[in-house]
Amino acid sequence: MLHLQNTAVRKHYTVNKNSSGCGSAKLLYAGELKKTANWKEEMHSHPFCEIVFVKSGTGVLHTETADFPVCEGDLLLYDPNFLHAESTSGKEKLSLYFCGVDDLHLKDDPQTALWTGDSPVLKTGKLKKDIEKTFAFLIREVQKKTYYYDEISRSLLKIILDLILRILAQNNGGNFKTNRSYLCARKYIDENYQNIESVEEICKNVYLSRYYLTHLFKEYSGISPIQYIIFKRMEKAKQLLCETDLSVREIARRTGYAETNSFLKTFKKTENMTPSEYRKKTEKT
Repeated sequence: MLHLQNTAVRKHYTVNKNSSGCGSAKLLYAGELKKTANWKEEMHSHPFCEIVFVKSGTGVLHTETADFPVCEGDLLLYDPNFLHAESTSGKEKLSLYFCGVDDLHLKDDPQTALWTGDSPVLKTGKLKKDIEKTFAFLIREVQKKTYYYDEISRSLLKIILDLILRILAQNNGGNFKTNRSYLCARKYIDENYQNIESVEEICKNVYLSRYYLTHLFKEYSGISPIQYIIFKRMEKAKQLLCETDLSVREIARRTGYAETNSFLKTFKKTENMTPSEYRKKTEKT
């Protein structure tokens, strides 16, 4: 079932059912989310693959097991029946390109799966501009539906898929499997972010040097370990502000801040509003 809820900021453009695909892959739709702030969609899945490109801004990818920070240039790869949702980061505007693809077989996998790694977020690196331009061209063709648009759309989809394959081939010799040391460090932060006092504490517990730990986080998440800790703390703080009547001081304590002022300063910097303002805003929606 296609989730084609068009809104003022999110548009889907469908493709004729008899359109051919890239190999066995068939383009179902392509669309874009225009620059939007304070936006979050409902958790959902679909029986086909979806590819999302973050054109600009920062946001959060929500899954059943974890939340992933995403930023400009990231590709989000959703295989069939993968439960997910995207949201903005506070007031910062988020702009996305996306397309739905049926019968997709990457890496000659007998299952229609987009990736075999531990994270659905793929860094595009130097191929960012190429992917962005190709996505924009694809959406324009599907939207206008002029002569031979289906053939051109097929070619553009193939370019996007081939660029993804190129990125996958460059990651760990062709295996899109996240570095186990990074996963171990991220798991430690996920379980202890309220109590972590320094990067050195993480290094000691996962047996990595500070330099290598920082390198891993930059490579696989695009942010530093400290930024990831702050991300986890702010996501928890926002949850407590929405779902409880706890005081700001208590929320600060539960998210790892001994000093309320430090929590307030960090929250304002990341969310562009105070905790009290965030609580009032969510109460109105």
